[in-house]
Amino acid sequence: MQLNDSDTNGTSTGRHDPILSETDIRAAIGDAAVPALLMTVYQFTGDEKWLGPRYAPTRARGLGDHESGGLSDVVQAEIREAAIPIVMALQAGRMPAIAVPSPSAMTKLMAHYLNEPVDERYGPMLAEELGRRSALGDRRIEAPPLAAPTGYKVIVIGVGVAGIVASHYLEQMGVEYTIFERQPEAGGNWWQNTYPGAGVDTPSHLYSFSFADRNWNNHFELRDNLSQYFTDTLDEVGGRAQVQFDTEVLSATFDEPLNIWHLEVRGPDGVVVSHTANVVISAVGVLNKPKLPNVPGRDSFAGESFHSSYWPEGLDIAGKRVAIVGTGASSMQISPAIAEQVEHLTIFQRSPQWVAPFEQFRQAIPEGNRTLLQGCRLYHAWYWLRLFWQFGDKVIEALRVDPDWEFPARAVNSRNDGHRILFTQYIKDRLGDRQDLLEKVLPDYPPFGKRILLDNGWYSTLLRDDVTLVNEGVASVNAAGPVSDSGTQYDVDVLIWATGFDAARFISSMDVRGVGGLTLREAWDDDNPKAYFGVSVPDFPNYFMLGGPNSFPGSGSFMYFMEVQMRYIRDLLTEMLDGGVASIDATEEANRVYNDLVDSTHEHTVWTHPGMSTYYRNSRGRVVFVMPFTNLEYWEMTRRADIENYTFRYDDARTSVDVPA
Repeated sequence: MQLNDSDTNGTSTGRHDPILSETDIRAAIGDAAVPALLMTVYQFTGDEKWLGPRYAPTRARGLGDHESGGLSDVVQAEIREAAIPIVMALQAGRMPAIAVPSPSAMTKLMAHYLNEPVDERYGPMLAEELGRRSALGDRRIEAPPLAAPTGYKVIVIGVGVAGIVASHYLEQMGVEYTIFERQPEAGGNWWQNTYPGAGVDTPSHLYSFSFADRNWNNHFELRDNLSQYFTDTLDEVGGRAQVQFDTEVLSATFDEPLNIWHLEVRGPDGVVVSHTANVVISAVGVLNKPKLPNVPGRDSFAGESFHSSYWPEGLDIAGKRVAIVGTGASSMQISPAIAEQVEHLTIFQRSPQWVAPFEQFRQAIPEGNRTLLQGCRLYHAWYWLRLFWQFGDKVIEALRVDPDWEFPARAVNSRNDGHRILFTQYIKDRLGDRQDLLEKVLPDYPPFGKRILLDNGWYSTLLRDDVTLVNEGVASVNAAGPVSDSGTQYDVDVLIWATGFDAARFISSMDVRGVGGLTLREAWDDDNPKAYFGVSVPDFPNYFMLGGPNSFPGSGSFMYFMEVQMRYIRDLLTEMLDGGVASIDATEEANRVYNDLVDSTHEHTVWTHPGMSTYYRNSRGRVVFVMPFTNLEYWEMTRRADIENYTFRYDDARTSVDVPA
């Protein structure tokens, strides 16, 4: 079968547009996820029989697809057969009997789909996403163009995930904009990080924009295809012409009398040029400034030494002695990828990580399922919703503290403790007859306290005779290699620092000055950033952030959160311009109340547990990176442009916190 717009890597350039024959559909449906197929059949027909007990899927366990839904072969066959003419009708342009379920109906449908309770509060959000992701024909423009005056301009800084989201919505809004990107291509971290084994730990279809579909190869895609996806998506949304690559923003200064921003920008030729904008959207990201430990002698090493995010092009590690410092996400991907190539691998670990079973590691999405995901948007939307639930708010509830839980040192609630028991048994099983390693690799803090990692061959790697796990930090480095905290010398040829990033210092790569010359660093006391909804900071008018403080989901899709934030910014700009306001910034009170809520909510999550350290927290122990809220809670907060919580600034220097008439 032939899919339109597909390349040889199995990644398509965007929309669901293949026209499938009945033969193609029959073949594809054999690989389909039956629960998603069931919901497609129901929505198209509106026949309540499909919601009866005969067709009720069982509840999914773990992170797998649950493709059979736990249904008998006979029932599965019935659903598949019923779906064939429906897929044909949908691709012919026929509308379902139920275009988009009502919010109340949506929660009931999700409860049937997942075989678990779904709070009725979720109805509006889930119905909105189903409508957005299942729309037939061309993508719908979600809002009319922005009524901006002639010459009105937006500058976006960065074109990674957040910058591409900004580009998509700015194109829809019809406003003039420019993007400055210091790297030579789009993709942010996915362009920068080229180390072996790099890949996503969120399902590929969940780690995707709502406005740019992809015919993904694997359930969890690897770096090269991800990087290509972002490059292609920038082209698809029409944003490439607005990007200046190899261009770094050095400073941004707010001009109070004129209500505009002045930016100093260094281009690829090294020349610094001044630019002005009415609005600045920072999409610079935060996991891009390597954090290297202040280890004595670090620069004295005679061999190859580098941070994992700067993997040298063409590096040959075959037959070499390699040390990698750290056991976080990067190390856990690199180590299994290089262990078979090197003479010996030494891994330095300060504290172990919780690792979950990874049933779909390097597993390809069945060809038929890929075909159906591309050829039937309604099926794709239901498939996405299950991933959104399974990897999102369903997980968050296990991370919140139960004050009545009697074992707070090992877990934050009974469900969290259930994860601890499951993961502990999994680790024991993977170690086999090497239980002597258990003390080294078993964490003593609650699961999810640090970023949960997925087993991509980590324990198999640790069992190798040519791999040594050092349960200590690096105290110093000399020409021959690292020296552990206990004083043991390790002679190596290559030294890799997989030590993470300076995640607490948001927007530290440029000098940003707001009202009265106040800098962001001063406003945030260096590493204590606070922003209203992670988007706006008092005294920094028309300076909006995507991926600002506390904007990263504790579980779920970063892409989804960036789209929610950008829609909120879009609505703010619409309200502002409709009211004749030149610039806006969150009020001090709104910012204080919101961040008090952030902090008080975090006090009851696993990320403030005293039993571990995490890059989610700053130097004073405050969580500044991850969001404490569920998808639903944040969506509800940002669902409308709450301009009553903003200060208005006019071109004639009038300032008001009242909604303009």
